Amino acid sequence: MAAQTRPRRLRHTPRHARRRNHRARRFGGRWPVAILAVLAVVGALISAQVRASVATAAAQPQLKTGAGKWVAGHTAFVGYYRALIGGKWVKVYCVSPDKRTPSRISLATVSRLHSVSATVTRELAQTLSAHGNAKTAGQAEAVSQALNYEIGNRAAVAHRARYLSPSVQSLAMRYVTEARRSRGGYRLGLHLASSPLPGQTGRASVSLRGAGGGRAATVRLSHSGNVSLPRAVRTDAAGRASFSYRTTAGGAVHVGATVQGLPPITVRTSRPSASTQRMLSWSPTASVRASATYRGRVAGFSERYECTSTCDGNPLATLTACAPANGYPSSITYRHGATAHRVDFAAARSRTCHTWRTTLHDGEVVTASWRFRTPHGWTAPIPAGGSFRVDCPPAPPVAVAIGYDCRSATLTIALGRQSGGRLLGLHNATAHRMVLVLEGARVGRFTVAPGATATTHSFPIVCGEGATVAVRAGVQRTNGTYNYGGTTRVTLP
Repeated sequence: MAAQTRPRRLRHTPRHARRRNHRARRFGGRWPVAILAVLAVVGALISAQVRASVATAAAQPQLKTGAGKWVAGHTAFVGYYRALIGGKWVKVYCVSPDKRTPSRISLATVSRLHSVSATVTRELAQTLSAHGNAKTAGQAEAVSQALNYEIGNRAAVAHRARYLSPSVQSLAMRYVTEARRSRGGYRLGLHLASSPLPGQTGRASVSLRGAGGGRAATVRLSHSGNVSLPRAVRTDAAGRASFSYRTTAGGAVHVGATVQGLPPITVRTSRPSASTQRMLSWSPTASVRASATYRGRVAGFSERYECTSTCDGNPLATLTACAPANGYPSSITYRHGATAHRVDFAAARSRTCHTWRTTLHDGEVVTASWRFRTPHGWTAPIPAGGSFRVDCPPAPPVAVAIGYDCRSATLTIALGRQSGGRLLGLHNATAHRMVLVLEGARVGRFTVAPGATATTHSFPIVCGEGATVAVRAGVQRTNGTYNYGGTTRVTLP
């Protein structure tokens, strides 16, 4: 029996594998040595270029000289350097020229440099801020000389000046003088002379002063919506300016003032080692602000009333209010109990007064409020001073009874009333002290405290004396005085 052969299995070969096999068969199953050598050379060149780029970047100096001049046999540079900081080139100045130049630096902002005073730091800051961004070599040289003079390197400044033009050194000294007069640390003052009501005008003043005196500058003004004033004012050489403001509506008024572009009080400095130079650059300019707030104070009103025995606790009062000179009409509204009464005032150039008479009641609170009619309508009510509580309690009633025969009599008196031939003492349900006063043939003063009941008082009388007793009742007011009722006179038999 013939042997049977196993059918051959077909295998699927990917396309990229077929290409690889074809190349292998073409080169005898191996890469040619020449090709491998070329690849090795190319790889080495690329690696060398990468290493060279890294080495070049690392070796690239991050501090270069900028505008200025080498002096003293190319041993000192007077001008600004260019430092690569945060990916940007920044102008910096050396203030320790006797030390070696660093290869790279970083800057930090400080308000006082090590080993110098805050005043010197501010002078340096002013010079850097005003002139540090020099545009010419001469300007850069002058800034460098000025900074070293201010920080105390006077010998180095004098030595380097021999190699500089006289105009550069003269400009440097002008920078020094300017820094002493204009260094930072300014204060802005804002004063509002009055608190005008809506429709009235006031006068304000601003002042800008530093260590060297006043400064001319533009003061930007801001404000709330209920006042009108300029957008800006300009101070004079003494740092002073004034302006008018006008209240246009009610409520609190806010005014603000700002001056920008002032010399800073900080500098940007490197952190040098003991052997390397210190580099300085400028900080952004500074701003100062001031603010003031006021609320127009309205006039109060006055009251006058008499608490007499005839008013019985309901005095007739006269209320008086005066509107000051104002460009807007105004009104005052009085309120007591359920009563409200409005008095109108026209706009006037002088003070105007009006009175109102009304009957009040003991214990009532009388208030008033002003309103002003602006171009935007009436303002909200503004409470007026002068509010008060009516202090006029009615005097208590007095009851008197007399009993007598031919030989003797009895006088009976009480704060209260008579009912069925009897005297009923009054219960004092008020917060006021009451009194019963006897004068004449019988004298006495009897008090009834709040919450107590009046006592009946009896006095024996001998007939035929023909004497008279004056009786009156009173009540103590809140102010401590007494309001007395009418006097009752009893003639004895």
